[in-house]
Amino acid sequence: MFSLRKNYFLRPNILVGYIDNHYHCVQQSKQFLYALNAYYSINCTDNKHAFKKKDNLNVLGKLSLSQLSACDKKFFCTNTVPKDSNIFGDISYEKYERVRMDKAEENEEEFSERARIPRKNKFIHSDYHKLIKSHLFRKDLVMALSVLDLMKNNNHKPDIYTYKLLLSAFARQGDIKQCFKLYKSMRDRNITLSPSIYTSLINVCSDTDDKKEALNNLKYLREHFYKNHISMNKIHYITFIKAYSHHNDLSTAFQLADEARDRGLHLSDIILVLFHATISNKESGLKLALILWHKMKISKIKPNAAHYNLLLRAIRDTEFGDLKVNDTLISGATSWISATDIQIQSTEEGRPDLLASPPTLNTSLLSCFTQNDHFIDINSNSKLDVIRENTPLSIDLNNILKKNRLILFGGLENILKRMENDGIAINQRTATLILELIPSSIDAEEYFLKYIKQYNLPVDLTFYNTLIKRRCLREQYESAKDVLNELQSLHLAPNIFTFGVLAIGCINYKDGKELLKQMNNIGYAPNNVILQTLVLNACRFKQFNYLLFLMDYMWKNRIEPTKFILETIEKFDKQVLSYLQNTIKHDNRLVKIIGLRYNKFKIIYENWKKKVRRHGRKT
Repeated sequence: MFSLRKNYFLRPNILVGYIDNHYHCVQQSKQFLYALNAYYSINCTDNKHAFKKKDNLNVLGKLSLSQLSACDKKFFCTNTVPKDSNIFGDISYEKYERVRMDKAEENEEEFSERARIPRKNKFIHSDYHKLIKSHLFRKDLVMALSVLDLMKNNNHKPDIYTYKLLLSAFARQGDIKQCFKLYKSMRDRNITLSPSIYTSLINVCSDTDDKKEALNNLKYLREHFYKNHISMNKIHYITFIKAYSHHNDLSTAFQLADEARDRGLHLSDIILVLFHATISNKESGLKLALILWHKMKISKIKPNAAHYNLLLRAIRDTEFGDLKVNDTLISGATSWISATDIQIQSTEEGRPDLLASPPTLNTSLLSCFTQNDHFIDINSNSKLDVIRENTPLSIDLNNILKKNRLILFGGLENILKRMENDGIAINQRTATLILELIPSSIDAEEYFLKYIKQYNLPVDLTFYNTLIKRRCLREQYESAKDVLNELQSLHLAPNIFTFGVLAIGCINYKDGKELLKQMNNIGYAPNNVILQTLVLNACRFKQFNYLLFLMDYMWKNRIEPTKFILETIEKFDKQVLSYLQNTIKHDNRLVKIIGLRYNKFKIIYENWKKKVRRHGRKT
């Protein structure tokens, strides 16, 4: 027997709440459940122990637990429990009647739903953060976003870190619409935005492919900064410049750089981003890179290794645009500096060097380049064209750039000397970039290799892979193989990229078979790029045995031929057949040999195609 106090139902012994992924469980004590059963049984109208409503509480205190259980069985179930307790399934949910709750029961039900969870089991903001991070770790952005709904159901207000986690995740995916929805939700909640929130918003504008949407939002953010007097830091300017350069709006990117300079921000890192912006403009990026270089010199900003690497990339990947001899690179009226004009000057002596101060071009050397090529714009009416008869003032510098990437910048020696004077140590990346820019000849490559050994410069496997590729593309296959001896002397093990570039030089059956054998000995399996290169070489040089060997190799090693391989072999089959059909001199011995080899190849090829189809490989 137990007594019933006025607030008994308000203090259960155990009331535990647990929330996880929209799951809510409340566990109550047996004593609390017994009390509820007693309360329900008392209100039954067909109980032979009928009580008046005002006496319910008094009688409740006099009932034993066994009596409560009996009342529950009798008045809640329409059928009696079978005597045989071993019978299973006789009592179902439909056999119970639903009893309407009175006012006290409704109040109790409402209270139980709003029951206060013990503090030790209650979710706090750090728990929501862990839940979001777990969803982001599984790359489930939908579930991560649904945590906001969970917080709303639990009457918890999201904090700024919650939004920061979600916003940075959607920004990495380039989901610009969802990012700005979260931004609007933060503003509606009057959450003070941190600088990192704005950085994420600018980054998503940079990563998205929707150019129109990105530029509109970038314009909105800039206006928001100005209207609300929010001071942008260096990271904001860098991300803005990166976003505008990604969408090829370089004029705005340079305006932001001017604004950063006016605010006294350190320009070295901002210039790095501007170099990246110039590289994105393939047509005239090199002209903009030269402007940046000379602005650094005038502003007395010392270049570092990163600046040199980006400058070399600009020389490798971009062109001058409409840059001509005697053009003005920097005007004194620019907002960046206040100085005299920087103009390209033509000289008769010395080497051309556009990186010097002032930039110079040797007209005699340019004349040598244009002696056999018509680079001069004959339609130009400029008076500069007739100042000197042999001075090519309107020469197209892009044509010279295609012949020699470094000749207009002082050559390889001046580049290396300039880096040494600036205290720049050539790293592995710089060495590979210079190798890609030097003239494509054995002499130039040997000179650079001697320089590397003389000054003990660091080089990696990527450098030698690039060297092998250059020589294979020039069809200097023996010189390319000699690089392997250099790798062995430096104790560098070849990787899959080494075999990929070596495959370019495997133009016959012997070399291709040897390459695959060496790969197998080292433990590498040929990828699709290597096999495609070998098949292309076999078809290009009409090596029937070579091609049959590769087809057999793919079948035995269970390598599925790519679409490119299948199309290449099919195209080769049609070309050889067309050649044999259109050859008039059928008595030619070479034609007869090709015909016999083709017949053998055709039989094996048709069987190979059938086996490929049979095993689910579509041709």
